[in-house]
Formats: sequence, structure tokens, C-alpha cells
Amino acid sequence: MDLSTEFSRLLRCKVANTKANAKYSDKIYLPASYLASLLDSRNRTTRQNGRQAQSAIQRRWQRSNQQERTADISDYIDGDGSQLPSPLIFRLVRKTDMLSRNSSNSSKPGPIYCGVREFSCEEGHVALPEWILGSAELTAGDSISVEFVRPEKGTFAQLQALEAAAADVGDLRALLESHMRTNLTALSIGESFKVPVGGIDHPLTFTVTALEPMDAVDIVDTDLSVDIVHTNNVVSSSKRSGGSSSISDELAPGTSQEITVSAGQSRVFQLHVPAQIKSTDILVTCRPGEDASICASRILRNVDILDNTWFDYSLPSQQPKQIHINQSELPSGSNTIFVAIVGFTSICHASVKVQFDAQPTPKQTQLSNAATAGEAAEKTCENCGSNIPLLRFAMHQAVCERHNIKCPRCTRVFKRGSEEYKQHWHCEICNQAGVQSDQEKHMYFYHQPQTCSCDPACSYESRVELAAHRRAECPERLIECRYCHIIVPQGPPATSLEAKLSSQHEHEWDCGNRSIPCAKCKAYVGIRQVQTHMKLHEMKEQIARANMVPCANRECMRERGDNPLGLCGICFGPLYSGQYDPDNQKLLKRLARNMHIQLTNGCGSKQCRNPHCASGRANSGNSASLSQTEAAAKLVPVLKAYAPLATATNGQSQIDYSSIDLHLCV
Repeated sequence: MDLSTEFSRLLRCKVANTKANAKYSDKIYLPASYLASLLDSRNRTTRQNGRQAQSAIQRRWQRSNQQERTADISDYIDGDGSQLPSPLIFRLVRKTDMLSRNSSNSSKPGPIYCGVREFSCEEGHVALPEWILGSAELTAGDSISVEFVRPEKGTFAQLQALEAAAADVGDLRALLESHMRTNLTALSIGESFKVPVGGIDHPLTFTVTALEPMDAVDIVDTDLSVDIVHTNNVVSSSKRSGGSSSISDELAPGTSQEITVSAGQSRVFQLHVPAQIKSTDILVTCRPGEDASICASRILRNVDILDNTWFDYSLPSQQPKQIHINQSELPSGSNTIFVAIVGFTSICHASVKVQFDAQPTPKQTQLSNAATAGEAAEKTCENCGSNIPLLRFAMHQAVCERHNIKCPRCTRVFKRGSEEYKQHWHCEICNQAGVQSDQEKHMYFYHQPQTCSCDPACSYESRVELAAHRRAECPERLIECRYCHIIVPQGPPATSLEAKLSSQHEHEWDCGNRSIPCAKCKAYVGIRQVQTHMKLHEMKEQIARANMVPCANRECMRERGDNPLGLCGICFGPLYSGQYDPDNQKLLKRLARNMHIQLTNGCGSKQCRNPHCASGRANSGNSASLSQTEAAAKLVPVLKAYAPLATATNGQSQIDYSSIDLHLCV
């Protein structure tokens, strides 16, 4: 079914300057004159409909001759013509396709349905996002017809994923829901749209293969059921061979695993950390002359030298490499950590080991010779820095200066002429100490300027500083949204003061602004305020329980009901009868009969511990039974307390339920 066009205009295409977070949105920019013309067109239509409605009203009045009957034009037209519907949806049709719109032999894509962001484009032009130009096979300067249409709300959509990388997304449905809610206004059959995924260089492409109830639908503020279809050749990257981001194996605590990595390549391992573990240590030991770096993250696509949560960039001479993770750094419950071993030398053979709750190695206390009796006086050797007893200082100084040499930059002491001293090295920029083989890696990580991909103006002096930026405030940093629970870039910092105080960036702030109905009161509450809202419900329940009037039955802790005996609904149930009983005489007789049977024969429950029940006394080891007379005597105080029910008109108000010693088995 083809949609009728309410208003259209021919405009020339241009590329829209959209923000990074709106790069794949379907919102276009139209000139201000388009809005004015659209309003004029709807006003003319409204006036015409109004005249027709007025004529219909007059004819109805003439036929009915009922002077008291009134009518309003608003009953016959759809609202005020000056008010535009929301959302505004437009259909983009090429000028070359306007004459052959009904032709099914065209090889070019069909019309594109989209929304509008602003009416601020220059006159005679329409600004389109770059992905829409590519999807519609348009170029800047092409003429298109921008038609205002009003499709129905969509109920069903079938989407086909065109890339194999879609199989690697953990919750693809949640990712689509978030993208469609934020960026898309309408869908049409045959349309292709792109969905950016954090950690993947290129966005995923989805094609609309089926829609209901029309071939083009509005998807704003509607319950849309989505069916996702994968192509036949889709294989998850975790099952494909090769690639630097595939999971190699799972690390087991307490065992060493031998691996081999080449320069620039990584081996990714999966590590499951139980909830009761307090700390986790990941150790990597490389062979002499070989080196690798270690980094870890809770997000698989986020494990890299620059994108990680925990890291060790130590120099080749510093072995073993180690990452220490405290349980406080992980969310509550068991967690899965992805560990990447990234090779630095051309080939690296390494041993990977995981330890849970490892005890720290105790530091050995070095006792000086001055601790012995009679040698308390000491003097510091200027060559090696050791504290030497005065009695031995002259001999030590002569031997030390002949055999030892001190580095003037780090005061480290070496043997004269030793290989260790020859390999000793200092960075000329930052004075970092190490060996000659450490220089290449040190310069690579600490003294090569880098620029972040989030902004060309965002430059840093080293990869370490860039990694710290991408680990904290970078808009491209991948996070697991606390509200929609999908892995997305966090976006730029939110501008509101409340968002800054809560340390939330743009995505989480926008996602938390969505509202959902409360399960208890059905009121719509912002997702960010759900926890606070539920605590208010809990507080109200606690206040209600604190002010609760208890049941008159001493064996029950429920709230008192609205009945003459002051019992809750559970306790009053066995005594209820539909018979007419204005003076409560029959009710009191049923109460006396039930109590008498309970005192003499019991309730029959093996779990009963009520001392005013024969079964309860027997279960407690008291086999003494009450006679009929003794049981009747125990009924007298209870029946006297309820006597005003039968003798007074408003006897219920004269009863002190808290003083009645009533013990009914429940």
C-alpha cells in the first residue's frame, strides 16, 4: 500500500555536518521555508475541511430541527491544522525515479523514509547524513523530492544482518533497540541502515526484509517486535581461526600455560573469577631476550595495548609481568575477565599463570652488622651507601673503591668491569633506568607522541598517557551501560550538573532518562530513579507495618480485619457464615464451638505448638487432656469479653481487643 503525499518540494542534496554520536541517525536538515510552506498547506487543508464540516452540520440541523442540538467543527476534523504531528516523517524520492515510481524493474534502491532534526538548512537544499547518501546512491548536488507522509505505527520488523561480525555481539537485540530508539524514526522494506558497535572498526549493516502493517512504518513510541535473521555464511569470530581478538583458551588457576606470540599480535584468554575470590594475580614470564606486554579487560573487544582496564607495560628486564586485580574492582558476583598477551619482540615464548588469593611475599628484613653488641657506631660509605661499623670502615672503604663503582645518576652499585654495568642504561629524556635492551620498548611506550582517534586535537606525549585517556574520559571508551546493559562507547561527558556529579557520560545519561512503568504503582518512573522509587515503596510498607493493628488472635501476627471479632481474614474464615445474624449470637456460638473442640480434641496438626490446643500440648510432650467442664471454663473469659457484641447496638466499639486472651490455631 502506497502512502499518499500531503506536501512535497524538490531540493538539492548536500552532506550534513553531524556530530559523532549522530553520525548514523536518519534525521535530516530542511530549510525554514519548507516548514512555513508545510504549515500553510495544512492550514489550507484545515480551512477546506472546516467549511465542509460546517456545511454538514448545517444540513444536519435543518433535517433534525432540534434547536438544542449543538456541534463543533473540531468533532469533524483532526485537531488544529497549525499543529504538526509528531514525529515528522519524510520520504526522499530521486528526481529520476519520480516518473517511474511504480516501476518494479528499477535496479536502484527505493525511496528512503527519515525524520527531521532541524529546519536550519540553507534555502533550496536538504542536508543528509553521509550514510543515507551512500545507501540511496546519491551524491551532493542531486535533486530529490522531499515528501511529507504519515505512515502507521509499526508492529513487526524483520532485519537481516549482512556482516559476520554481528554474531560476535553479545546482546544484538538490545544493541538494535538502543540504536533504533535513539537514531531512527521510520523504516521501509529494502532499506539498509548502519549500527555502530564499540570495538569494531566498521558499523554493522542491517537490511529491512519485512514490515507490518505497511511497507513503511513509524517506529517512534511504539511496541515493535523485531526478528533478526543472519546470513548463511555468518560464523562467530570466536570460532574462526586467526585474528588478534579471538579467544585462544581459558586460563585455569594454579597451572602454567606456555604460549608463543609474535610482535604486534595478541593471544586472548578467558578467565573466570569466582565471587568469593578476594584478589587475582596474572603473571607472565618471558624467555631471556624476548618480551611481551599484558593487559586485561571485562570487555572482549576492549583488550588492547591502548584499550584496557588493567595493564603491565614493564620493560623486558623486569620479569615476571604481573597484573593484580582486587575483588573490589569487579562488580558483585562472579566475573569473566579477558586477558591479552601482546608480543613486543619478533617472537616471544612466555609462560602464563593465574593465582587466586595469593599471599604477598614477605619482605626479608636485612640486619646490619651494627645490630651486634658493641658495634652500635656506624658510618655510611660514600661509594656504595652501606652503613658500616666504625671499626671496619677503613678496610671496607679501601676494598669497596677498588672493586665497586656507583652509577652517578641512580646511585646503583655495580662490580667494576662487569657485564651488568656495561648493559646499564638511562633514558636521556626521563632518566628511567634499565638495561640496553629496554630502550626500544621504553621509547615506544613513553616517548612517542600519539593522537586519539576521538579528536585530532586530542594529542598526548606517549602511548601510556593516551591509554590513560582512553581508559577514563575518551568518548570512544567502551562501557557496559548500567541501564540497557549493552557494550557501547560512553560518549562525551554530559553537560548537566547532576550528570557530572554522578560521573555519567552522554550515553548512560540519555539511557537513564527513559521511563518505564513501576511494577507496583504503575506510574512511569525514570530508569535512573527506579531504585530510589522502589525504596520509597519499601519505606511506605515499613511505615504501614509499624502502624498495623494486629489480629485479636494471639497466635497470629497479621493485620486486623473489619469483622466483629477483630480477627484477620485468615483467622475469621472458619467462623464466617452467610446467615442473617444482626445480634452476632450465631457468630459467638460458632466461636465457642470451635474453641471447645480445639481445647478437647485439638486441631490435628503435628506442627502445632499452641498450649491452648490439645494437639499442641500433645506435640510438646504434655499428654494431660482437658475435660469438657475444664474446657468450658476456659471459654468463659473470652465470651465475656465479646459480650457487648450481643447486648449493645454499637458493641464493637466497646471491646478492648488487645485484652482478649484468644488463642486460635491458624
